Amino acid sequence: MSAGLANPTYVLNAARNADHPAERLKISVTAPSDLVTLCALAGEVDHYTVEVFRRRVIGSLGTAAPLVVLDLSKVTFFGVAGLHVLVDARSVLTQTGRRLRLVTGTRCVDRLLQLSDDLGRFETRTSLADAVLDVA
Repeated sequence: MSAGLANPTYVLNAARNADHPAERLKISVTAPSDLVTLCALAGEVDHYTVEVFRRRVIGSLGTAAPLVVLDLSKVTFFGVAGLHVLVDARSVLTQTGRRLRLVTGTRCVDRLLQLSDDLGRFETRTSLADAVLDVA
């Protein structure tokens, strides 16, 4: 018998941690150059994880470079709550003369942008390399 099955507290804590928003959505913010801030997401963006998404993305915009690339290529679910954060981030950046570029390509992200008629309002690329290297 494994240690986890023998210890019900361990199993319960593991189940709780797996359902925590920080476990369902991973976010990394880096600066590959002075011209680009990169925010990469992996996991689910939904009503349950959106505040983690909002805090990390909107919170990083104050010190962001002229171009902010938001890599959504590893997102497995993208709900309307996440779209609201994208709209807010774009608004903050355009007010300060900066740009937001999305790396899309996953069906869940592309479909929501198409259904909401927001696809044309965002600068998008299908590869991270194209998004980061094309700083013009």
